[in-house]
Amino acid sequence: MKRLGLITFRKLFKSRVFWIMLSLYVLSLSGMLFGVESFMNKIAGDATINSPIPIPDFSLYQFPYIWHNLSYLAGFLKIFTALILIIFVAADYSYRTNRLQIMMGLSRGEYFVTQCIFVFALALFSVLILAVWVLIQGFLHSTDLSLMSITSKSYFLAAYTLEIIAFLSFALMIVTLLRRSGLSIVTFLVTYFVIEPIVRFYVPDVVAANLPFKRIGNIIDVPNSSLMQLFGLNFKTYIDYRDLIIVLLYTLLFLGITYWIIRRRNL
Repeated sequence: MKRLGLITFRKLFKSRVFWIMLSLYVLSLSGMLFGVESFMNKIAGDATINSPIPIPDFSLYQFPYIWHNLSYLAGFLKIFTALILIIFVAADYSYRTNRLQIMMGLSRGEYFVTQCIFVFALALFSVLILAVWVLIQGFLHSTDLSLMSITSKSYFLAAYTLEIIAFLSFALMIVTLLRRSGLSIVTFLVTYFVIEPIVRFYVPDVVAANLPFKRIGNIIDVPNSSLMQLFGLNFKTYIDYRDLIIVLLYTLLFLGITYWIIRRRNL
């Protein structure tokens, strides 16, 4: 496993494009997590001017709720990690580096493992950035810094980990099937933004609720902030084990199909 990890990271380490894209992702995610509270309070303040109901300022950065708030927000940028993965896995096929690795003694199963390492490493890197910002903002803005307050909702970080791994696993399946970065990106985006939403509109609710992207998005629901409660809206404030199980099964399915394609098709 260590050897396969070194193969994966050595290949990425030499890519300037990879580091540029990763840096853009870090800057985008950090900027959003750093400035979202002031941005939302400014919008709420502007809305109060013409609203008969006063809209109070609210904090997204208080422990323990910050775990839920920022995990939900970080999910909006997970598509950026999928694009990074698609571009660099497709490059393996375009430049035949995967075939070279097979010729140098790497089995197809080991090649599949290197792709999984990429998925997990990218997901864990995203989780690390999220965790750093949660702790920084939480300690700066919270009045209750007891261990219970700091850790009581930290399980949202684990839920986010599964969310992004499942998302990346689907992206890996698509690019392994199509092999071309442009075609894979278009297919991925169309499936995410167009095809599944249309399917959800026409199929029964029980089917729509269990489609892949719907379930992945349901792991972490909209935070039930004071602003939401002001308008009488209530969302799920916990992690449903059924969402976790179904998303985990989808992840295994996506990775299983990817492995089957690698084993059966000519690299």
